[in-house]
Amino acid sequence: MKGIGVEDAVPDQSTVTGSVASHKPVDGQTSSDQNTVRNIVSALNFTQWGNKPLPWSNPETGSQGTITAIAEKKAGAELCREFQTSRESFDGVMLYKGETCLQNGGQWTLKSFAPM
Repeated sequence: MKGIGVEDAVPDQSTVTGSVASHKPVDGQTSSDQNTVRNIVSALNFTQWGNKPLPWSNPETGSQGTITAIAEKKAGAELCREFQTSRESFDGVMLYKGETCLQNGGQWTLKSFAPM
């Protein structure tokens, strides 16, 4: 009588299970989320804020997060706000650091938004 030996019990290398393709966010998704965060940071009233975390969500992309730190600085005539935020989306959870500045025309422009 012959059975299966240890030599025959080798794992099958041809089958891959649990494989998930890497997904990078579409540029439009990230851009839309950046604009959402910029709008919240720029519209914030510092006298009433009280340093509390600010939740945000973007219904266009399904992303959400929390702005955890905002610091205002003035460089000459330019007013800027640096911030830290999380971004939770279908592609994962990331922490970002960014900066938005008030331009001469009264519009806030995002200068940076990058993973930490």
